[in-house]
This record gives sequence, structure tokens and C-alpha cells, in this order.
Amino acid sequence: MKKAVSSTLLNTIKELQALNSLKNFALAGGTNLALRYNHRESIDIDLFCTDIVGFKGFKDAKLEIENFYGQNAFNFIDPTAINDQFTFLRFFIKKGETIIKVDLLQNMKILDPIEIVMGTRLLSVKDIGLFKLMSASSRPAKKDIYDLFYITEDVSLIELYHQLKEKYKRFNSPKDRNIFDLDKEDSVLDNPLLLLRYDNNYKVSKDKMMHSHDNILNMEGTASWPSASMNWRMRLRKLCRHLDIEFPSARTR
Repeated sequence: MKKAVSSTLLNTIKELQALNSLKNFALAGGTNLALRYNHRESIDIDLFCTDIVGFKGFKDAKLEIENFYGQNAFNFIDPTAINDQFTFLRFFIKKGETIIKVDLLQNMKILDPIEIVMGTRLLSVKDIGLFKLMSASSRPAKKDIYDLFYITEDVSLIELYHQLKEKYKRFNSPKDRNIFDLDKEDSVLDNPLLLLRYDNNYKVSKDKMMHSHDNILNMEGTASWPSASMNWRMRLRKLCRHLDIEFPSARTR
């Protein structure tokens, strides 16, 4: 059976996490979930660090990555370059015919301890779910909703919502802000109906970090997109009922 995470991608994750400069980075994003659920093909690597490493930390990482991969690591960019707190590193790794996009992000606060799965450091399903709630409400993509469908098979949407409130109470100082906090977006905590925005056509700001594409390449035997989106809508309706929020009909959304 085909794996959602190829052996090439998994080996690259392990190589990166073995570098001294990335010892405090753990796998997040859709690839984290693809390792767990084998639900959809994932081709990118998002590595999160809970602390601020700053310009120097990312410079050290770049040098070590270049030393390890040589010319097969390329196009290193910092799309923001604002200050030590609001910076990150993006680059690409060539493995044979495969090009892998890698994002290194810092100051990404989490609630649970880092887990070890298949020899890699992973954020917990709950912590990925909290990040996905924020991204799905401000950067609507079907992939986020498909992932959230699987996450809420393990952690209810109501529980995720209340855990997100707890996270914001715990990490609410200026030093806790990260690159995603630069966008002035409405909060899913204030308006859970933002989690329906994936189903509407709307324009996002040009400087927002977006998915390179929104194709869902689900694996054999996994939930179809129509089934996942229908179940997601039901779970969101249940959350709205829990919060005493009117859930809109399909015609009025």
C-alpha cells in the first residue's frame, strides 16, 4: 500500500532533525498528521520550535544544512526579516527528482510534550489541531478541513475550541507572538463560523503564507472529501449549538 509520507520525505525529516541546529525543532503541519493517519499525501516539511532562535539561530541552521546537503539545499529565504522574534526560514531540498519545501518556524507555543513517532519528533495531535483551527479560519483551505476532520476523530471540536481558549490565556504576552500573529485576522474564538470560509470564494492578503496548492490526494481506503466536509459541517454545527451560536443554512453562508 502506498504511504502518505514517502520514504524520501521521512528520511529527509530525520536528517534535518539530527542536525544540532535543529535539535529543538519538531514536525508539525499536514506531514505530521500524514505520518499518523496515512490519510493524504504530504510533500512539505514544517518544523516548529517553541523558543525564539532569532537571526543567529536560523543563520546557524542554514550553514549546517548547506554543509550537509551541499547544492541540493537551495533558495534559502526569510520572507519577513523583521526582527529576531518575527522571522523564519524557508528553503528547498532536492532528492533525486523530488523537490521538498521546508519551513522552519520559531516561537510556536504548544500545550503538550513533544512526541516521538517513527523515529521523529512530532507535535501532538491536539497541538496540531489548535494550529489548524487558526489556519483554517484565516487561510481557508480544503486540506486544513480534511486534516481537522481526522483530528476531531480523536479530539472533539468542542474540546479543541476550549483548549485553544486555554492556550491563549497561557500565552498572551507580546513575547509569545509569532509570525502568524502579524496578520490582523478575526479570531475563531470570537467567531467559530470562520471555519466555514473554506467553502466560499474570497481573496486573502498577498503576504499571507499560503499552501502551495490545495489538492487533496487522499490515500486508498480513507475518507473522501465530500464525506469529510459533510462530517466537519456536522461537528461545527454541534460546536455552535454548544456555544449558543446560530449555524447558518447553506443558502445564507
